Amino acid sequence: PVLGTKFNLKTGAVAEGDWCTSPIGKIVGGLFEPAGVPTYSCKTKGSVVEVQVDVNYKAAFESQYWSGILDAQGKSNGKYY
Repeated sequence: PVLGTKFNLKTGAVAEGDWCTSPIGKIVGGLFEPAGVPTYSCKTKGSVVEVQVDVNYKAAFESQYWSGILDAQGKSNGKYY
């Protein structure tokens, strides 16, 4: 919202010509290539909206993040004893 970018709700792609349209967005947006946002499968059951998310996403991200970086205990895998 701050940068004024609009996205397609079905694909997550940047809407045509809507990359960083606010005044501050024109300054900051010039530094980066237009990039979309992730989308998730959704369905409604009455007044409830259910969103399918990957509950293992954090663990998968952290497994790559800790690779080669020593944690506070000096291990490179981020695991504890």
